[in-house]
Amino acid sequence: MAIVLIATQNGCRAFTDAGEGELELAGRNICAMAPEAGGACLAVVDGNEIWRRTASGAWSQVRTISDSLVAILSLDGKIFAATGEPALVRIPASGEVKRLNGFDTIEGRNEWCDSGPPLHVRALTATADGSAIMAAVHVGGIPRSTDGGETWAPTIPVMDDVHEVRAHSSMANIVAAATTYGLCLSQDGGCNWTTFGEGLEVNHGLAVAVLNDEVLFSVQHDPFAERSQIWRWKLGATGIEQVREGLPQWLDGKVDTLHIAAGNDQAAVVDRGGSLWLSKQGSLGWQRIATDVQDAYGGMVVL
Repeated sequence: MAIVLIATQNGCRAFTDAGEGELELAGRNICAMAPEAGGACLAVVDGNEIWRRTASGAWSQVRTISDSLVAILSLDGKIFAATGEPALVRIPASGEVKRLNGFDTIEGRNEWCDSGPPLHVRALTATADGSAIMAAVHVGGIPRSTDGGETWAPTIPVMDDVHEVRAHSSMANIVAAATTYGLCLSQDGGCNWTTFGEGLEVNHGLAVAVLNDEVLFSVQHDPFAERSQIWRWKLGATGIEQVREGLPQWLDGKVDTLHIAAGNDQAAVVDRGGSLWLSKQGSLGWQRIATDVQDAYGGMVVL
């Protein structure tokens, strides 16, 4: 049975298809989450504390750092995190936190710009084999590192306006991104990208998640849209198609960045209307398991 954990400014809400469980870390501001192996996950609590939740549901504090964090990634025993400057830091299991200066000096950084919200890192991901780390920068493209974060190189054009990037959990070549043009997909670990937008009535992509054999992404008219849709690309397909199988044609409000999550071959979606949808398997058999999740704030994970 999948567990959906949703970050809010008043704790971590936990759901299954049987309903909502007890509020975890009640009263704490959860502002970012990331899954780990074995059913565990990390969370940023009150801006600068990193906590871990075990598969059994026990939380413990891992580190406190001086910077305020906005995105987080667990990789090979280390934690990579984004601060609001934007900057990236690497946090070992023990020892000093290191600012990744190569991210500050990446080629083309002078082209990054504010668009709506201040310039920031919206998401971090790594390929399944850990050979590449990528950051979704709004607005700054998808910087990529292949040496543990020491140096970075640009990939997708800055003005593609990337909102989220996610890598496949077991196939190192598959990486997907939600952009203003719809779905952008890499089949070589994030080096090169192809846009999938044909057939979309609206194409402003805000959220993306990767399942075992398909990629899900949201589309809406713009960041302030009153309705949205979920679409999918099946691995190896030449096109994309809308996801229904229990989902309505139009969801209530936008499906924002971090508001699609996947794990154990199930997926969850939160729309701005506050509905939480959970699939039975892959992108099939959707059920609405809650209607009051307007407080979804720092994203979610499916464990």
